[in-house]
Amino acid sequence: MSKYKLINTYEFVFFLLFLTMLLKTIFFMFISLSLFAKDCSKPNMPSEDEWNNWLDEIKIEAFAKGISKETINISLNNVKPQKKIILRDRCQPESTITLKEYLYYRVDKARIVIGKNLLKEEENILEKIGDHFNIQPRFIVSILGMESYYGRNQGNIDTITAVTTLAFDRRRSDFYKKQLFAALKILDDELVPSGKLVGSWGGAVGMTQMIPTTFLESAYDWDGKGIDIWNSKPDAFASIANYLTSIDKNPWHTDSTWGREVIPPSNIKDIYPTLKQKNPKGCGAVKRRSVAKSLPEWSKLGFKTINNEILPQRSDLEARLVAPDGITGRMFLVYPNYKNLLYYNCSSYYAISIGLLSDKIIN
Repeated sequence: MSKYKLINTYEFVFFLLFLTMLLKTIFFMFISLSLFAKDCSKPNMPSEDEWNNWLDEIKIEAFAKGISKETINISLNNVKPQKKIILRDRCQPESTITLKEYLYYRVDKARIVIGKNLLKEEENILEKIGDHFNIQPRFIVSILGMESYYGRNQGNIDTITAVTTLAFDRRRSDFYKKQLFAALKILDDELVPSGKLVGSWGGAVGMTQMIPTTFLESAYDWDGKGIDIWNSKPDAFASIANYLTSIDKNPWHTDSTWGREVIPPSNIKDIYPTLKQKNPKGCGAVKRRSVAKSLPEWSKLGFKTINNEILPQRSDLEARLVAPDGITGRMFLVYPNYKNLLYYNCSSYYAISIGLLSDKIIN
């Protein structure tokens, strides 16, 4: 077989994998929309006077925060609220999808194959970044794959329009006002190579899909050419690593992974209520983790690996039980690194999918 036939065969296989992923994504979006469409009423949009009066106050506040008048006027003079953005935020689908369904769309063959290839192709730079930030490269790659399909799906919605619309809407106004001022600062400091800030409907930008405040805190210029999480893989890798390892209350540990799937004991229904945290703090997925125990303690309770073997007997490794679909669904013992993944997106499904994807791209 000639070299060109080999290349064409590889490209054809890649095309089929990508097409499969695309069809899954479209189907997933269709299901999500169908879940909330009938229950989600159209929002009452502001009148032109209401919008402009509110926007004038925002401009004054932005100037007081040090944003130049030129950036404020260029960015905000012609911005209009978008009903479709408010609908996307208010009308999120109910949590009716199962973990199995979520993983089917998120940890698919195409994402695994591309992740394996990227880990190999960028091995040198990933190892340097991993050593610098003290994190395993596979988690960096997995985040990139989950957030933007390795940079391919970065979004094309004007970020200022998105965060301004959501800042006006009362549901999460305070949060998105912070994002708006951060986005204006990004533009004012000329931190966007293209000069145009675009991304998701929720204001996330770049290959890393960081919200503006996180960008200002964690975006990293690895190659010395200016921060570019839109086009520079080294900068995107380093920014993800910087964010995951800079959480003061929960440092990243390279001597352990994210967690593992486990087989619960036969009396799980009896002991499960006793494992819940008392007065937990944090986001929903953080609070839904069990109390912490060492792996030997979990072994004594009857938990085993997914291969029905005894758990690693590390008494120094704290683990918590996570059962995203309840006691009848799959269960996982998660380690401290799992909580860092939740800081990126506070969803049990999301963090577990990152962990499983990271496992698959190295196996």
